[in-house]
Amino acid sequence: MRKKPLELSLYVAGAGAFGVFLRWLENQLAFNEEGLADPSAFHVIVPLFLVTCLVVFWRFLEKIEAKRYFIPEEFAKALVSEHKLHELLSYAAGGVMALGALLLFSKSETDTFVVMLRLMSALALLSGIAFPLVLREAKRERARPGLLCPMMLLPLLLYAVWLILSYRKNAINSVPLAYGLEMLTAMASMVAYFSMAGFAFGGVKPKQALLAVMFSGSLCIMSLADPRYLGLEMILLSSAGQMLLYTWILLQNLQKKERRVVVKKDDGFEHL
Repeated sequence: MRKKPLELSLYVAGAGAFGVFLRWLENQLAFNEEGLADPSAFHVIVPLFLVTCLVVFWRFLEKIEAKRYFIPEEFAKALVSEHKLHELLSYAAGGVMALGALLLFSKSETDTFVVMLRLMSALALLSGIAFPLVLREAKRERARPGLLCPMMLLPLLLYAVWLILSYRKNAINSVPLAYGLEMLTAMASMVAYFSMAGFAFGGVKPKQALLAVMFSGSLCIMSLADPRYLGLEMILLSSAGQMLLYTWILLQNLQKKERRVVVKKDDGFEHL
């Protein structure tokens, strides 16, 4: 199982990269100059690809479970990592999100929804700072719930605001195919961050949490194909990196169930 963490993380990244290509082709070939959807096979291929990714990721987890491996429910055991590379990647992902927040704040002053965008900027900045601190907290002998729980809720709030913003911006848009991917990405990211926060709050389903971060990671990469503010693109890219890192660390910390040995009690009848 030593190769599984990196292997599955690369599968997630590969699915996202292929999804970017499909979504880019859909944007180029399946919409006209007015932004309306033309009849195209890509309107079926893209949703089918997303369903396929979800099924394939689930099958991977089923195979791991069949080999008697499981993810611990304790926060420290599930997310601890002593690798320096993981620490560097966590700071890189957090830094990209914080930089994206600053760019979004500076470029959105003329936007109709400037208040919501600036709220997103503030949440993204705090989320970027918090991400490496969350992983560092897993190295402590005893985690501090009073600090850990709010930090893990920040990105959940970020994508909740993004979902509301996406709904408001497209309230009169008659082409759901144009904005559906962004809303799906926001919802999947909310589920993924909520599932990961379960490790801190003591109420987690590890298998479902891992599936959520894998699917969200591929969606965040895929959504990069749509046009939006550069700051938002960087926030998506950072979230994708965070999901890939979560996937890598969770799989790295897999434990194997011990086989139960049934011992028959000798009640005396065997001797008779």
